[in-house]
Amino acid sequence: MHYTTILATITALLPFTFAQTYKATFTHYGSGDSFGSPNCQTATAACGFYTSPGYSAAASQNLFGKGPGQGAGPACNTCYRLTGQTDSSGNKLANGNPSIVVKVNNLCPATGNPLCSQNGLSGTNQYGANVDFDLCSDSGAAKAFFPNYPNGVGLIVGSATLVSCSQWSGSDVE
Repeated sequence: MHYTTILATITALLPFTFAQTYKATFTHYGSGDSFGSPNCQTATAACGFYTSPGYSAAASQNLFGKGPGQGAGPACNTCYRLTGQTDSSGNKLANGNPSIVVKVNNLCPATGNPLCSQNGLSGTNQYGANVDFDLCSDSGAAKAFFPNYPNGVGLIVGSATLVSCSQWSGSDVE
């Protein structure tokens, strides 16, 4: 009986002991962007919810786990600590290394989007990143992460680490 308790305790801790970290690119989308995107703070997001308050993002299709029109992927409701390191040219960021925690609530589709079209989690985009997070500007994530938002840098390269959603501050709205 004692060994069963120890095994259950170790199993419960495993997801947080070995955190998944990926090299990542970060972009932003939402109301008023140059691509004509709609407000990303709506329940029409691929996961079926939006966050209010709370930072949210669309994950590249390889991380999201499903394609457009296939419903909520396994990445829905997961949280990541995003840490910026350089701009798209490899220059250090003017605002240091910004770091925020986002909840995944949408899909960044591979088709027509080279930043989100990596081949599996070991593949990379043109910046050498395994995944992309498209930060929802309407959730405040872009303003918190990008220097001089909405003008200035529109792409950041850094790392994304899977964390417990207890580190995320916000609420889901369905």
